[in-house]
Amino acid sequence: MVDVRLYEQPKIDCHVHVLDPAHFPYGANTHYAPSGQEIGTPAQLAQVMDAYGTRYALLVGPNSGYGLDNACMLDTIARSREQYKGIAVVANDASVEELGQLRDRGVVGVAWNATHYGADHYRASEPLLDKLAQLDMFVDVQVEHDQLV
Repeated sequence: MVDVRLYEQPKIDCHVHVLDPAHFPYGANTHYAPSGQEIGTPAQLAQVMDAYGTRYALLVGPNSGYGLDNACMLDTIARSREQYKGIAVVANDASVEELGQLRDRGVVGVAWNATHYGADHYRASEPLLDKLAQLDMFVDVQVEHDQLV
């Protein structure tokens, strides 16, 4: 027998992308432009969350389409009434001020995607880690195979 109380517990989606090229066009130099069923607008995300009873979500800035442009994610967070937090994609030399502004807009960490950029891209990132620590932010690491090692 299924315990009905399981469905009453708050649900959190801990990794979701928002892609809305009609309102937030992809950059000209993007390595990949998601389309068709890969697109998920803020309105579609809200519908899916309602359908599954999901209360909160952690939006992760996608490298595909937007690169370092977090505008779509930040706009979605701003309209969410604190339902969403974000993981931004930033340059390794992002300033404390830049990171602080992101934090003030609901961003709680930054994404490192070694599967896309390679592990060497992050080897000299200690200054960025220090800045994130100062702001009580974290790194969301995506790796494959032995990249973490």
